[in-house]
Amino acid sequence: MRRATSFGFALLTALLFCSIAIASTGTTASQPPRDSSRAGNTLGASDGVLRNPDHPLLWQGRVDAADAPSGGEPPECASAPCDHFRLRLDLPPGSFGNPHRPGGVQVALRWFGNPGGHTLPPGVPGCCGEFDTLHLWIYRNGSLIAASPGIIAVSQSAFIPEPENGWYDVWIASDPSYNVAPFVDYQALAEVEYLPNVNPVKRLLPDLTFLGTERITFDTPAFPIFEPDPPAGSSCFASEMLEDGAQNCLRFDQIIANIGKGAVEIAYDVPSGTSPAEGTDFPVSQRIYSSDGTFADQSGGSVNFHGVHGHYHYSSFADAKLWRSNADGAKLGDAPIAASHKVSFCMADIRIEKWAEKGDGPRKYYAPDCLFPYASDGVTDQYRQGVNFGWSDVYDWYIPDQYIEVTGVADGYYRLEFCADPFNELEEADETNNCVVNHIRLSGMGGPAKTVNVLGVLKR
Repeated sequence: MRRATSFGFALLTALLFCSIAIASTGTTASQPPRDSSRAGNTLGASDGVLRNPDHPLLWQGRVDAADAPSGGEPPECASAPCDHFRLRLDLPPGSFGNPHRPGGVQVALRWFGNPGGHTLPPGVPGCCGEFDTLHLWIYRNGSLIAASPGIIAVSQSAFIPEPENGWYDVWIASDPSYNVAPFVDYQALAEVEYLPNVNPVKRLLPDLTFLGTERITFDTPAFPIFEPDPPAGSSCFASEMLEDGAQNCLRFDQIIANIGKGAVEIAYDVPSGTSPAEGTDFPVSQRIYSSDGTFADQSGGSVNFHGVHGHYHYSSFADAKLWRSNADGAKLGDAPIAASHKVSFCMADIRIEKWAEKGDGPRKYYAPDCLFPYASDGVTDQYRQGVNFGWSDVYDWYIPDQYIEVTGVADGYYRLEFCADPFNELEEADETNNCVVNHIRLSGMGGPAKTVNVLGVLKR
């Protein structure tokens, strides 16, 4: 789970936009039309047409003060700035005519934060980039037909099953209660997505893999949600000091993507109305979906209760190990010199990884919903969380437990290795691609000015 953070993808984005053939594009204006019932045939600056099932329609825009409500908006935009894009579907007849190959149109957003100056409100940590949120609402003939709202993400995605051709209103809303930047730039797309063929019926397995980390540091974290921030100059939270005797915390991001055909989903039940003893374990089931919509549950490890944070940690999502290496990154020694106790507390869809590519589902698993029961009968609380296919879950360096204790570790070269599903308790399509190796160099380890140089990714 993460909060939204800035990403430096400008060049990558430009190359992507140039390389993808699209049927038609539109570019949003800063002051789009406000009449959500408008259904004219003339394309404007805030309109676009999706004609080709094989290629996406791409556009970009901004949500800012100029998009404040002025009349004609849907209820979701009555008290929040909303950018408006008119999407027209003009797909060939029979695009969704195969009953054994269900499909529809995906509408998605992604944003990278606004690096401009701003003032953080009281209680919002200032350590780690932007805290921006956008919500997605899709209307057809004045009725809401699809949506993807929710905080703690840098992407939204909604799916319209087998839609008719015609006009659709896409509303991109800011969140005044959460955002701190004066505006949010976004990229958007509409594309045809097909689900796997229903027959022959097959199990749709997830496939977890690690992406390269975005930050490895000794900086002081700040995330006053689960516990107070550490004192200035400390790289460790109080809970990390108490539980692990941590004094010097090498902190890092972990980005775990699901590149499989199905979601990774876990569920567990705990007694209602009680606070379990510290470290109490509860069994987890993994749900495997099939192409015909059925599913089956099987054992998937366990969760244990963390009293300081007040939530449950999943034992088999990811770990980290620190190995000695030479300057070329070759492993030295027979065992790691340090390891983390990293466990997941909230799997969620945070970022679309297959942007403008086929094979990603809509946003399905939200944070912080994963921290609360999705159902309860007053005796048992039922929890569920996961990562949909084509998405990644992101754990930033500044949240608790994102560290390895490195007191006494010498200056030199190291391999920082991350592995998803380290105990092989989740069934996946491929069990050989779960790890990534980061090559780093540590300096100043004997004094207060410890530094990390990230030299690159050695292998995945």
